[in-house]
Amino acid sequence: MRIVAGVSKGRRLVSPKDNRIRPTSDRVKEAVFNIIGFNVANSHVLDLFAGTGSLGLEALSRGAEFATFVDNNAKSIEILKQNIRLLGFEERSEVFMINASDAVTEFGRSNRTFDIIFIDPPYMENLYEITLSSIAKYGIIKKRGLVIVEHLSAFCFSEMSHGLTLIKNKRYGSTSISIFTKGDDNENSSIPGKF
Repeated sequence: MRIVAGVSKGRRLVSPKDNRIRPTSDRVKEAVFNIIGFNVANSHVLDLFAGTGSLGLEALSRGAEFATFVDNNAKSIEILKQNIRLLGFEERSEVFMINASDAVTEFGRSNRTFDIIFIDPPYMENLYEITLSSIAKYGIIKKRGLVIVEHLSAFCFSEMSHGLTLIKNKRYGSTSISIFTKGDDNENSSIPGKF
């Protein structure tokens, strides 16, 4: 597991020694960032269910201004903090050991918003819709922001989900990436630099 591009390109990340943490594969990660491209620079990123922090750290390497990492697993948090230190991103990162739903609620109450939100929950726990609903309910994604969901290919989203519009879906074997944005269809079609 490594950083694919940017200032930390090629740097290897600390990986879990067991299967309880499932990092995003380099292939899928590279595909995600090829899609969202120009939207990463100077963005504020939220990496929910962060695990090793692979997605948020990739964003920082590619020019995101700041990344917020959320996970409720102590082992994940330990590995995540090691990876942040390894890449020297301490000043551009914050880490919360908290349930993702509670984190979204707290961010909403404190009026915090993000340009890009990554959602990569444990596949077997059916957290996709619940998390999207919370993000929309608490308004933590900026207008024209992007919500990127990594999920099993067998799971399908509707074109509109909790006030968010599905603008892209790509399959990579048993894994798929679905990308949502906030705004109506007319706005989405005119967003420069997006797809």
